[in-house]
Amino acid sequence: MARISGWIVLLAAMVGMSCAIATDTAASGRNGIDEFARDPDFSHVSISPDGHYLAALAPVPGKPQQNQLVILDAATARPLRALNSGSYQLISNYRWAGEHRLIGTVAIKLDGLDTPIPTGELFAIGADGSRPLTLFGFRAHANTETGLGQREQRAAFAWVVSTELADRGRIVIATRPYSDSRKGVDNSVETIDVMTGSARRIGGSPAHDADFVADHAGRVRVAYASTDHLDTRLWTRQGDGDAWVLRNDPARSGVVLMPIGFDRDNRKLYVISSSQGDKPDAVELMDMASGKRSLVYRGQFADPLRLLPSADGRDYYAVITADGRPDLHYIDSDSPEARLNRALAKQFPGRLVYLSSFSADGKRAIIHEQSDRNPGDYFLLDLTTHSAHHLLSAYRRIDPLQMRPVQPIALTARDGLALHGFITLPSGHAPYPLVVMVHGGPFGISDQWTFDPEVQMLAGHGYAVLQVNYRGSGGYGTRFISRGYRQWGRAMQDDLVDATHWAVSRGYADPARLCIYGASYGGYAALEAVVREPELYRCAIGYAGVYDMRVQLQKGDTQSTNAGLNYMHETMGSDPAELLAHSPLAGVGRIRARLLLIHGGADQRVPFSNFREFTAALDARHKSYDTLVEPDEGHGFFVEAHRVEAYRKMLDFLDRSIGQADAITR
Repeated sequence: MARISGWIVLLAAMVGMSCAIATDTAASGRNGIDEFARDPDFSHVSISPDGHYLAALAPVPGKPQQNQLVILDAATARPLRALNSGSYQLISNYRWAGEHRLIGTVAIKLDGLDTPIPTGELFAIGADGSRPLTLFGFRAHANTETGLGQREQRAAFAWVVSTELADRGRIVIATRPYSDSRKGVDNSVETIDVMTGSARRIGGSPAHDADFVADHAGRVRVAYASTDHLDTRLWTRQGDGDAWVLRNDPARSGVVLMPIGFDRDNRKLYVISSSQGDKPDAVELMDMASGKRSLVYRGQFADPLRLLPSADGRDYYAVITADGRPDLHYIDSDSPEARLNRALAKQFPGRLVYLSSFSADGKRAIIHEQSDRNPGDYFLLDLTTHSAHHLLSAYRRIDPLQMRPVQPIALTARDGLALHGFITLPSGHAPYPLVVMVHGGPFGISDQWTFDPEVQMLAGHGYAVLQVNYRGSGGYGTRFISRGYRQWGRAMQDDLVDATHWAVSRGYADPARLCIYGASYGGYAALEAVVREPELYRCAIGYAGVYDMRVQLQKGDTQSTNAGLNYMHETMGSDPAELLAHSPLAGVGRIRARLLLIHGGADQRVPFSNFREFTAALDARHKSYDTLVEPDEGHGFFVEAHRVEAYRKMLDFLDRSIGQADAITR
């Protein structure tokens, strides 16, 4: 990379430009509900290896259930061309393969799921629109909506493992045959021509459902596979065609190693190390020959979020950390990327700023800026001309200056366990009406210091929002997750109640105006809260919630495989009487709070029978409640108009239940 001296003045100008962008939108007034329900205007922004193009995913105007891969001029961000996804499907991701060819993946909308699921198809297109082709997939005919041709029908799922061979016209992919086997299937490694779709098998996997990592020469040298969703074994080998050797088995070592990628000389592998103790996960370097590991980074209490690739893509320059507000830990503090990024960070205080994408020569880079109040801005940094300018905003109509700050918090649960989370306060004076917002999952998922449209919508409407990463949440080490196993309605629930009392004791929340809201597991927790604590919460909102754990175990789609069923037994339990005893359905008679229940009629993840059983039990006891049901929606609402209606219903319900003083425009 070029020298970075003399950049402070330029970077200061960029900060002024960012503020001007926010100010320009301020005149439009406060954001309405529809702005918080919208998909981002741009996401997955990256620069081409030759530095001439940008690529991004964006909605299709007037077609809310479609998106497009947009190609823009890197210097001006002027759109040059776009590839539409077609009806009932989305382009889910893409990667650059060579100087200006892109490889993308497709996901289709199926009844019962709010998020389209990947089809395993791969397509390719030049940045100039040339040679569009479906490289791999099950649809053997040309797609008239996207204009993509098809080479060969394959009843299998594929994903990209490496683009290191792209300069030779090929990439490395993994393939998985379509199968209804409950035990899983063996995956294969292949290379595929990015211009013709011609594929060639080069190896297999050491276990069912394995994934792979290739080195910088394109050799697939690492495989990993989970056991019943709980542990992950790791295999290595010297090169393509060599025998796989089991390098780590958590059942013996007590440590789970998740591979990330290779270092510059291909001799060491970056891994995420998870032990059975109470320490957070660590980034380590594992010697491929000896197996010895050295520490790269471990946080104070939170797991690392991700590693950032170096300018040439052959190593990593930083770890994004998560101890409260995200920050960067530089792996080599003297690297050009680290020195430049440190200069950037000084000019964007209170925000996460990092170099996210580089041209192959390292002379152009995308700067990604984001925070609790800013969904994301992208800048182009040109080290040749010493110029930088704003390119794109993730949400053009969201004004960061009007959003509310998200404050990291720490508290202690009743059994002494340290808990972390966030509180977002509206304008005005405390104590505020409070919404306890419970994330779904529950295991391995966490709330983070980032822009959350639901949090900002509620805070803009006058409500304080409390988020707590209860035991079982991800982000605090393996042991913290396992502490939540079989604790539905027990210690996991206690953590939410303890956090609520903490917010009241600190003077943030009005004890007479408390509501709890969540989706999926969060919906379960919200309704179980008003069963267990009938005097604490005035209202509860359940969105696609689990109200009968027996139904979830017997009918949810997770149990369709042996691994999924074993995982549910391990994390939820298997005794029907115990499951019912800790289900909201069993405690309907104790509920005194006002209720709003939202569900999709085609939900497969949390079957709609949860809603039917629960409302029937409420009716039998002559308890009133509000509902919103969308018959064709799945686990959460995919259609933007349905999300808008759900948010309107929620805010009206909150206004009537715990009141507010300063409503946003609706």
